[in-house]
Amino acid sequence: MFSTKLQEINMEEISLKPDIVKKIPEEIARNNCLIAVKQAHGRIIIATDKTPGVALVEDLKFLLGIQLKFVKTSREKIYELINKYYCRENLDHALEDIKLNENILQMTAENISDMNKLQSSPVVKAANYIIDKAIDERASDLHIEPFQQNVTIRMRIDGIIHEYMKIPKNIYPLLCTRIKIMARMDIAEKRLPQDGKIKYVKRNSNYDIRASTLPTIYGEKIVLRILYKDNRIKDLNMLGFLKKDEEKIKKMLKKSVGLILITGPTGSGKTTTLYSMISNINAAEKNIVSIEDPVEYTLENVNQVNVNVKIGLDFVRGLRSILRQDPDVIMLGEIRDEETAHIAVRAAVTGHLVISTLHTNNSLESIVRLKDMGLPEYLIQDALIGVISQRLVRKICPYCRTRYRASPEETVKLNLNSTQFLYRGRGCTKCNYKGYRGRTVIYEIAYGEHSNKDIYMDSKSSLEDSIKKSNEIFMEENCIQLVKSGITTYEEFLRVCYR
Repeated sequence: MFSTKLQEINMEEISLKPDIVKKIPEEIARNNCLIAVKQAHGRIIIATDKTPGVALVEDLKFLLGIQLKFVKTSREKIYELINKYYCRENLDHALEDIKLNENILQMTAENISDMNKLQSSPVVKAANYIIDKAIDERASDLHIEPFQQNVTIRMRIDGIIHEYMKIPKNIYPLLCTRIKIMARMDIAEKRLPQDGKIKYVKRNSNYDIRASTLPTIYGEKIVLRILYKDNRIKDLNMLGFLKKDEEKIKKMLKKSVGLILITGPTGSGKTTTLYSMISNINAAEKNIVSIEDPVEYTLENVNQVNVNVKIGLDFVRGLRSILRQDPDVIMLGEIRDEETAHIAVRAAVTGHLVISTLHTNNSLESIVRLKDMGLPEYLIQDALIGVISQRLVRKICPYCRTRYRASPEETVKLNLNSTQFLYRGRGCTKCNYKGYRGRTVIYEIAYGEHSNKDIYMDSKSSLEDSIKKSNEIFMEENCIQLVKSGITTYEEFLRVCYR
């Protein structure tokens, strides 16, 4: 039999053999967090994170037909190895086909385009397997990065980048060419950055993928941003806003004139909030027009315009045209430059409600940014209704959430009492052993709902002082409340609020 106390091993010191690993089916390995390490002395050694139950041991003995020995290592390492030896099997086969076929490796960018049209081509299969894996993991971005020795493939999942695998350097030009063909880029141009779009279908679901290449010293880096069009527009109460703050946002949206800004860094959920706000406006009584780059979700009764820089349709030109279309509400994907900012703000003081995003870290910096764009303070004050500044934090996986007593550091930092408990995720199959599943918003809202000038509580104060007075809750306080209530962890609080 086996002892109840398992011997701990360092997996870094052991070389796994794929044929031994795959003696255990992937579903069993993943569901029970175990992996076959090696075969020695008439036994198969299996690494797990905890002592297995008797029923599981008997099932494995029957399946493998050999005696077993169990050893212990971290669940994170086991899951990393499961991804490495199981999930990549199809991709590994495709890459091996490319390496074994010298004719493919010798092909140039000019003549590989014909081969890429064949779905049975190993190059096509390899590209599809990588994209499929990113979609299965609900990754927002896929990074394919050439370096001196090999090419690294990484995925951004819930805001954090994880390495998926490395592929040989000699295969990369073929993979790069295939992706450029999919994105309708110039396959012969390797010296300049390029942008493109891919219409991708997986299991009858449609995905829009924005592709971008960047020439580096070791080759072209590719980033694919995946837009999940199957997602429904979330209502404001599903984004993580408190009820009182949700009502505050709805009061802003009832205004007929002015500017509402959603601010935050890249990947902070601004666009999702923007769409939720637009969906809360009664489109049957309003002429709502949006200009976006790109249109990520289609909205009923909203006239949506896609930016197309190649033909000269940028935010400035599109915004000028929209103003001639008698709009009540203008949704502007992003204020990127001075000219766009001036047109948007002037539209906001001349009979339109303008809702847009701005890349700043908090509501206070949004005023500074608008001033830097050359907008006079009086114009900003006349236009601005409110500012929502936000970030995204990972939520603790509800399937493996566990509580623990707060440490002295956590008690001081979060202003807890000495007996208070906090929560974290242990890691399970539902969350890929990361302890987190999904994300929610943390935010601050600057909006003076009791004043005539909306955001400005005191006309004698500077804009910056007025913003401070309008903030009833700041982002750090909002995040602390989520930690105390067990929605996110102390580690996420440090990562997001102190980076």
